[in-house]
Amino acid sequence: MYIFSNIIISFLGYIAISSILTDAFRNNAEECCQTGRIQAESTKTCTTTLQSLITENNTTLSANCRFLAHICCLSNLRHYFCEEGLKTALRLIPCNDTKLESKDTYQICCKCCELGVRAGREHEDCEPVTVLDERCGEQFTNCCKKAKSLNCDSGFEMGDSGRCHDINECLSSPCANTMKCENTPGSYRCVEGCDPGYIWSLKQGECRDIDECALSRHNCSYGHRCENMPGSYRCIRERNCGTGYQVDPITQTCIDIDECEQDIDEPGYLCKNLPGTYKCAPQNCTFGEKFNAFFGRCEKIQCQPGYNVTALSKCVDINECAQKPSPCKMGERCDNTPGSYKCVQTFACANGLEMQDLQCLDIDECELGNHTCLPPATCKNTYGSFYCQCPPGFIFKYGACVDDDECGRGNSICPTNSFCRNTPGSYACDCIGGYKMLAERAFCEDIDECQTSPDTCEQKCINVQGSYYCLCKEGYRLNGDKRTCRDLDECSMIANLCQYHCVNTPGSYKCICPSGFSLERGRQCQDIDECQLNTHHCRAEDVCVNLRGSYRCYFVECPKGYDKLGNSRCQLSARWCNENQNDTNLRCTISKPVKIVYSFVALPAKIRVPTEIFRIRNSQLTANQHAEFDLRLINARDPYTNQTQTTFEHFQLKRFPPHNAHLSVIKELNALQEIELNIEMKIYTNNLLNSISIMKILIYVSQYDFYP
Repeated sequence: MYIFSNIIISFLGYIAISSILTDAFRNNAEECCQTGRIQAESTKTCTTTLQSLITENNTTLSANCRFLAHICCLSNLRHYFCEEGLKTALRLIPCNDTKLESKDTYQICCKCCELGVRAGREHEDCEPVTVLDERCGEQFTNCCKKAKSLNCDSGFEMGDSGRCHDINECLSSPCANTMKCENTPGSYRCVEGCDPGYIWSLKQGECRDIDECALSRHNCSYGHRCENMPGSYRCIRERNCGTGYQVDPITQTCIDIDECEQDIDEPGYLCKNLPGTYKCAPQNCTFGEKFNAFFGRCEKIQCQPGYNVTALSKCVDINECAQKPSPCKMGERCDNTPGSYKCVQTFACANGLEMQDLQCLDIDECELGNHTCLPPATCKNTYGSFYCQCPPGFIFKYGACVDDDECGRGNSICPTNSFCRNTPGSYACDCIGGYKMLAERAFCEDIDECQTSPDTCEQKCINVQGSYYCLCKEGYRLNGDKRTCRDLDECSMIANLCQYHCVNTPGSYKCICPSGFSLERGRQCQDIDECQLNTHHCRAEDVCVNLRGSYRCYFVECPKGYDKLGNSRCQLSARWCNENQNDTNLRCTISKPVKIVYSFVALPAKIRVPTEIFRIRNSQLTANQHAEFDLRLINARDPYTNQTQTTFEHFQLKRFPPHNAHLSVIKELNALQEIELNIEMKIYTNNLLNSISIMKILIYVSQYDFYP
């Protein structure tokens, strides 16, 4: 009952302590985080010194406070490195020209901004690059917009690469003859040849001491106070070193106190110094002595008669019977006893001997027939005994001759690729499967099954040591009987082996393309351009339009009042406009298109979307001119059914002010489609309509989804 009560009290105490520590962490979260921010701002680093500082300042805080402070320190430090990277890029300085170049956060922010500055100075689009993450994309856009207004700081000049480089003012010798010039980023300074720890003062005209403590140029660790000295500084320790240590007056570090040098004297003991303490070890005694801790001295070990002392200070019995000569007389046996020995007289002969005239003579058990040897063993007499000898191939075991299993000694007695077979009194060597014996117990030779039986394998037979295996030609596979071969149907085994159609052949396959395509690289179908090869049947006045797998002869018929230029362009006739300038219905106005251009686009089925299929570029327009575009779907049909599901929403005309536009397919088009689109382009000069042009885009969607 008492033990159970203690367990409950201990458990409740643990809960109470845990609760107090948790509350302390949450109530002081802002204080913990502020400590981390201060550490980052003052030292530009987050080390374990920060955790020690929190523990010493407030021992009631939990371990969570140290982690929170470290997190806040890292977060603040990351923000600082990122800001430094942005500043470097906006100053047009390369990201690897500063001491922070090894910081990952600095490099990422600097490179994202530098990319934006490059884009802005090259008059590129400042929209975020899609492959960049959100933060990098935002930095890219902001820096891109600021790029045009960026200039080099004072003391820097623009290089050939479009980056600012420091001007080395010292090359022009701006300092007096008695001073030397030191170049600094963006400036320079004139200094005298002062000793380390001093700096030249232009105002005083002499070398003045540098206060490393005030300028935070010291390396004093936590727990030390920096004290400035002429030309240098020193770190003064402000905390005690603890028991067994003292402060070194020169280095201000804690050194061990050697207590053994302070006349510590314990009779019979030797003082041994240890870090922060010492210990007294008993003195070493000579052989035959033992240390008496009570009196603090070595005393001689006294052993009883018949015992000797050992190196381990133990008394052990002396074996007098082992001494030479023996302490007993002839005919006596020496028996050792604890601390002494005794001599015992012996009169009887040993086994196998008999007493004759006070002499022990050998008994020949083989001649008398009182041995135990069983056939086929023979008896062999020895002095005082006998033994049973077995014939060759047998060994004496368990009181009888048994067969000697020579095979049990290992396969070394038989040649390679054979096994040992035991026989009564001997053994035999037999070859393993696939081998034959050339001579008795001499050599096992491999049997070439491929030569002895030509029909062993259907196609290829490979002989190996002790066996063989069958192989098939390329395009075939070995059957389950491991002998015959079957053709592989590569067309069904490998998906997309051919771009159009795969035909299996014995041991191989071949790819077939539809009419109008040629086979390329063994599997791909390449469209035959009948228009380029001049294998079409179009008239001279027709436009030959190459389609995927075919071609089309298209005759362009210009509207009334237009002249046909080439086979695909209609130009408004100036003569016709002059002749009908008084006709209100036929006269040429600014709203009448000046030209109609026909363009033809052949697309495969299942084209990837979005895909750009047509571009309009007006490179000859001037700065005071701009273009406006209007896209319309005129017609779309399946040439076999005259029906279609294609709508205006399948296309997108993206405008690039002030002069250009790109036409793209944004939704998948059905196969076998003929589509007609109109793009109306209006040219404005000083915001006044100047001319109108019509671009007719005739799109032919193939029934095949082959890409070139």
